[in-house]
Amino acid sequence: MSSPIPRWARPIIPRVSPSRRSTAPETDTRTRILRAALRLFRRHGYHGVGINDILAEAQAPKGSMYHHFPGGKEEIAAAVVGLITEGLLEVVAAQEATLPPQQLVARVGTLLGETVVRTRHELCALFAAFVAEKSSSPRLGEAVAAAYAAIAGTLEARLAGAGFTPAQARDRALLVVMLLEGGSLLAAARGDLAPFTLAVKQAAALCAREPAR
Repeated sequence: MSSPIPRWARPIIPRVSPSRRSTAPETDTRTRILRAALRLFRRHGYHGVGINDILAEAQAPKGSMYHHFPGGKEEIAAAVVGLITEGLLEVVAAQEATLPPQQLVARVGTLLGETVVRTRHELCALFAAFVAEKSSSPRLGEAVAAAYAAIAGTLEARLAGAGFTPAQARDRALLVVMLLEGGSLLAAARGDLAPFTLAVKQAAALCAREPAR
């Protein structure tokens, strides 16, 4: 009998089978719409997906979509950003509080790498594609900016707790986000995980440097 998967090792974007969906109709419908949108945005980009595509993929009536997302596709996309970010932050929060920052980044980076492979690099460029819509869709741009801020802020707190000065913690956290985002985009462009693996290695090394005394 296999051992249960540790909480810290659960997928960033978990798999959900029909048998495990919530029995609450409202929650189930909203979740199905979000996960359907995530799948479609990954494959076709923001402009390549219409409301009817999402509804068909989610097997949801149009009325329920506007009940949960009155702002339409833009609101759904912003919520998808939140879904991805929540999954990542839950994995970070599941790590032991005493885990050194370099090990935290390496471990979470490994899990992210597994997600990149599982989604065939489709997830890598999603945030960048959403950022490109900032001028025509401010709400979507704000959602991505908030997501990056939340991720960097969480890492900053872990670095500060490990003894880095406030300035060091802030700068290193931002650099880690920059490295991983850039590495993921290059990995997607090349169809090769190596750039992302290198980015994780360098990001972890950055967090291993001795704090100033």
